[in-house]
Amino acid sequence: MKLILFGTSGMVGAGALREALNASDVESVLSIGRRPCGVTHPKLRELLLPDLFDFAAVEDQLVGYDACIWAVGISSAGLDEPAYARVTEELTLVWARALLRLNPEFSFCYCSGGGAGGPGMWARVRRRVEESLRGMPFRHAGSVRPGFIRPGPGIRSRTWQYQVGIVLLKPLFLFVPLLVRVFPFLFTTSEVLGRAMLRVVEGKADRFLLESADINRVGA
Repeated sequence: MKLILFGTSGMVGAGALREALNASDVESVLSIGRRPCGVTHPKLRELLLPDLFDFAAVEDQLVGYDACIWAVGISSAGLDEPAYARVTEELTLVWARALLRLNPEFSFCYCSGGGAGGPGMWARVRRRVEESLRGMPFRHAGSVRPGFIRPGPGIRSRTWQYQVGIVLLKPLFLFVPLLVRVFPFLFTTSEVLGRAMLRVVEGKADRFLLESADINRVGA
C-alpha cells in the first residue's frame, strides 16, 4: 500500500506515521504538511506546502497512491464556526475530493474526536465532515473518534490543553493497559489508534464510525 498521511507533526499523525513505517504491507508513505515531521526513513518522503489550500502545482506528485490518513486538527477554543470549519471541514474535503479524483480506487480515514456526536459547535462541524466523507465513493472509508490518547515514546501533542492533561495524568500511564481494558470507551494509545486507522484504509474495519472502544478493538 502507498499511503498519504497528513498531520505528522501532531500527536495523532506522528503515531500513525510510526505504525505505517513499521507495517510490512505499507510500501511507502508521503507526509504532506506545513512543517517537517522530524522523521527520516527509507519508506518516507515529505511534501511541504506553506499553504495547504494551494496544491494545484503538485498534483502530479499525488497520483499512484492507495489511501490517505487525515490527522490534521485544530482546537476550536476562541474560534467561531466559520474559522473552525475552514480548516476542519473545508480543507479536509478539498483534499479528499482531489485525492479521489486523482486516484479513483482510493481509501480515506479521517481522525475526528471523541464526543463528535454531541451538541457543541466543534462536534457539529466534525459530523458534517464525517457525513460528507461517508457519501464519497471511496474504496474504504471511516472516521475514528478517539477519547484520551496516551502518546507513544517521543510523541507530543501540539495542543497546550492536551499537554496539561498529559502532565496531570502521567501517574496513571503505568496503568493504561488496564484502563484500556476496563474503560475502552475512554482511553486508547497512539499505537493502537495508528493501527486502527491503517486497518480502516485496508478495509478491515467493520463500521464507518469508530468510537474509542471500536478503535481499541480494531487496532488491537
